[in-house]
Amino acid sequence: MRSKEQENKRRQRRRKKQLERAIHAQSVSFDGLAELHPRGVISFDLEMAGAFPDDIIEIGAIRLPLGSDKIEVFRRLIRPRTFINRTVRNMTGLTKEDLRDKSTLDVILPEFLDFVDPEDLVVGHAIGDNDLLSINLALMRMNHQNGTNIRFCPRYLDTVRLAQQLLPKRKKYNLIALLESFGWHSKKKHRAFEDALASYVLLECLLEDSAEKPDWLPDLLTRQGGRELVLQYLDHKEDAS
Repeated sequence: MRSKEQENKRRQRRRKKQLERAIHAQSVSFDGLAELHPRGVISFDLEMAGAFPDDIIEIGAIRLPLGSDKIEVFRRLIRPRTFINRTVRNMTGLTKEDLRDKSTLDVILPEFLDFVDPEDLVVGHAIGDNDLLSINLALMRMNHQNGTNIRFCPRYLDTVRLAQQLLPKRKKYNLIALLESFGWHSKKKHRAFEDALASYVLLECLLEDSAEKPDWLPDLLTRQGGRELVLQYLDHKEDAS
């Protein structure tokens, strides 16, 4: 019995390593941005229950299709399969009562995957090592239950790695610290949609003065309703250093 459990654990570790390699293979470098021709750019973030890396309790995303002035929004709360730990409750303000009547991840995750166009460029803060892996671990569990073989390995740009490349002398690369260096300050608690929005604002700040900024990159603040949407969640001070 113990041997079978050990073999199952080894198999899970191998699958996780395979997922990590498949995800990292889709990472887009700063130098490769100009060569892309995406249909849209989507920034997303997750909140987790805390106990397991695949127990997702919130997905938030904005999508900016190219050739359009639209801003598409995805915001879903999800009933956890375990419990929300104290750190997550304090950080997000979410409680089990907030999520008690929400749909489970096996309902919400397919909706999110439909929201993302396969030709989109996906953006997020540390998504290569965290969010994309969490989604794929959840898909692995769902695949086992449903007899499917679904992965989510889009082309993505990680704003942590981009900031490390463009601002190599910084000591902190967390989202809040980077935003504050450009004069942006969060108004609300750490939540998925707010962080997805903030990650896209950070992307634009990082590329603002770069000669390598691709012509196709959408400007969130100039899109219809974009500035109003951003200022619901972020303050801006022009005199930031």
